[in-house]
Amino acid sequence: MKLPTLLQIAALAAVVAGLVTNLVMPLALWLARAFSVLDRPDGERKRHAAAVPRLGGVAVAAGLAFGAVVPLAFHWERWRAVVPRGELVAFVLALAIVFLVGLVDDLHGLGPLKKLAGETVAAILLVQAGWSFSFFWLPVFGQIHFGAFGGLISVLWLVGVTNAVNLLDGLDGLAAGIVAIIAGSLATYSIWVGNAGSVALLAAMTGACLGFLRHNWEPARIFLGDSGSLVLGFLLAAISLHATFKAEATVAILLPLLALGLPVVDTLLVMAVRFLEASGRSLPARFRRMVEGDRQHLHHLLGNLMPRRRQIVLGLWGVAAIFCVMALVVVMEGEPELGLVLIAVQVVAIVLLRRLGFARAARRLAAAERAQLRERLAPGPREP
Repeated sequence: MKLPTLLQIAALAAVVAGLVTNLVMPLALWLARAFSVLDRPDGERKRHAAAVPRLGGVAVAAGLAFGAVVPLAFHWERWRAVVPRGELVAFVLALAIVFLVGLVDDLHGLGPLKKLAGETVAAILLVQAGWSFSFFWLPVFGQIHFGAFGGLISVLWLVGVTNAVNLLDGLDGLAAGIVAIIAGSLATYSIWVGNAGSVALLAAMTGACLGFLRHNWEPARIFLGDSGSLVLGFLLAAISLHATFKAEATVAILLPLLALGLPVVDTLLVMAVRFLEASGRSLPARFRRMVEGDRQHLHHLLGNLMPRRRQIVLGLWGVAAIFCVMALVVVMEGEPELGLVLIAVQVVAIVLLRRLGFARAARRLAAAERAQLRERLAPGPREP
C-alpha cells in the first residue's frame, strides 16, 4: 500500500479513536459513579486525595474499536486478503476475553491468579491461531528457531507485556502516555513496512490514549482501570507477535523488545525482588508474592527523588520516547548487534534509577528514625 494511503489511514484512525474516547467518557464517568466503581485512597499504594472513577477502559476500548474499524472499512477488500479470517476472529475473541477480565476486576475485584488465568486463556487462543514468535537473532549464533517452544514463549510474552502495562498504571497519565509513545513508534514502523492493519490498530491506540490523557492528567478525573490497561498491554504484545508485522526482517523483533523495555524490565526486576524477599516461605507463596501489589515499581521509587508526580511522569515519558527512537533507528538501519547492546543499556539504566530511588528512600527512613530517637532522648520539661 502506498505511503499517502497509509498516512491517511493512520490520521483517520487516530482522530476517530480520540473523538470517540472523549464522546464516550461522560458515559463511563456516569456508569462508574452510578455503580460505585471507584478507586478509593488507602494511604498506602493508593495515595490520591479522593475516590476516582475507574472505568476509563470502557471509553478507551470504544475509541480503539471505532478508530481501527472505520479506516479499514475503506480498504476492506485489500486488508482482508492480508489477514486470514481465523486469525482475525481469534484476535477479536482474545481481546474480548482480556477486556471482560479487566471489567470484572474493576466491578467486583478478582484475585491476581484469576486475572492471570484469564489472560493466559486469551494468550493461548491467539497463539493457537498463529500469532507467535518463531525465531530470534543473536550475534555469532545467527537465527535461533524456537520450534516447539515458540508457543510457550509467545504466551509468556503476551501475558508478561499485558501485566507490565497494567502495573505502569500507578500515576496519573503515566500508562496512557507511555502506551501512546510506544504505539506511535510501532505505527511508524508499520508505515515504513507498509502494513495497513497494524497501522490502523496502532494509530487508533495512540489516538485513544491521547484522548484519554485529557481526563487522566493530574489531578485525574478518571482512571484506566484494568479494563483499559490490560487491553492496551495485550494489544501491544499481540501486534508485535503478528507474522505480517515482523516478516520484513528478522531484526524487526527487536523493535517491540526495545520499545517495551521500560515497563517489561521494571516489572521483571520488581517480580525478582518480591520473589527473593519471600525466601523462607513455601514455593507457591513465593510465586503469589510475585504478583501482589506494592510500591516497588520505578515510578514509586522515583517519588523519593522527585517531589512532584508530574515531574516523574514527564521524566518517564522522556525515557520511553528515547528508547522508542533508539528502537526505530536500530530496526530501520538493520543493525541487530546495536539493538542487543541497547537492550543491555536499558536494563542497566533502569537498575541504576531503581537503586537511586531505594538509596534516597533509605536515607529518608534513617533520617526519620534519627529524629524519633532524638525526640525520645530529649530531656523533658523541668518541674518548677
